[in-house]
Amino acid sequence: MTLNILLLLHPTVVTDQHIVESTKLKISQTHTDFHITQSTIDRLTQGTIEFDNSSFDEIIYVNPNDVQYREIPALLMKLIFDLLKTSGKFTGDLPTDQNLDVLMTGFLIDNETTWTKPQPQEAVVTLKKKTTESTPAKKPLPMFKKLQNDNSSTPGLTDLSAGTSEDETTTTSNKRKLVEAKLVYFSDDDDEDGSSDGEDLVNENDLIAESNKFKLIVPRRCELPNGKKRKKACKDCTCGLKELEEEEIRSQGRLQDKVLANLAQSATLEAMKIEERLKNNKIKFTEEDLSEIDFTVAGKTGGCGLCSLGDAFRCDGCPYLGLPPFKPGEVVRID
Repeated sequence: MTLNILLLLHPTVVTDQHIVESTKLKISQTHTDFHITQSTIDRLTQGTIEFDNSSFDEIIYVNPNDVQYREIPALLMKLIFDLLKTSGKFTGDLPTDQNLDVLMTGFLIDNETTWTKPQPQEAVVTLKKKTTESTPAKKPLPMFKKLQNDNSSTPGLTDLSAGTSEDETTTTSNKRKLVEAKLVYFSDDDDEDGSSDGEDLVNENDLIAESNKFKLIVPRRCELPNGKKRKKACKDCTCGLKELEEEEIRSQGRLQDKVLANLAQSATLEAMKIEERLKNNKIKFTEEDLSEIDFTVAGKTGGCGLCSLGDAFRCDGCPYLGLPPFKPGEVVRID
């Protein structure tokens, strides 16, 4: 029978084609009749390529990264579980720190490089048969002790109890009814079939016997092999480190908002103070400062008083336009 094998590649395998070739060579050495289908993780998760459920006998995962970087998302793990046939195997470069997710998906962990899709089993519980009115319970016949005949041991003697035979008969009948009632009460309905109550009862220890074969999985603490704590929580963190990081981020955000609010408030107060000072210190120009230069009046200069510095500091109607700078008080003649 031809085995359908899915070669599932990590995107980083594209950088090294020799890994794929060596994997196919190993498959050809361990299998005789097989058919290989090749795909990458991103194409499978994005729905670019689709397969029917229970299509593959084996899925081989190729991931050249280190063990700590081989994490498989829960959705992808469920998709791989559905693609495998019953008793199919998922092998290759598998993560070693996701045992809880693996068991919750439905896989059985054979070893560090092999997961198996188990065959579904139905739980069977033996129930005790109950009697109904249509099928009345069978009652076993009572057992009696054989009475000894006293007359046979004393031949020739006359029976003097003939006068009380009726009372003795009534007493014997009552005793028989009492014995019969006791026998019926303590009898078992299944004694005639050869079965016992021990077979009808379910032992609680037998129900959990299978679960004892597997060790309990305790979530790993987020610690590095050298004993140091992780700087960042894992994606599927269960030790509480992720919640602590989120709380720290929220506290930092609240602190930043508080600092910005204080800065904005202080800036507003400072602006109000500056505006108040400017209101009290108004700049006023005199009539002489605002008057234009009258060239008919000797000694009249502009209000700026910067004519000696050059054209860059002279007004449009300055008589010194075009002249070089001069020292204040120096006599300047205009021809």
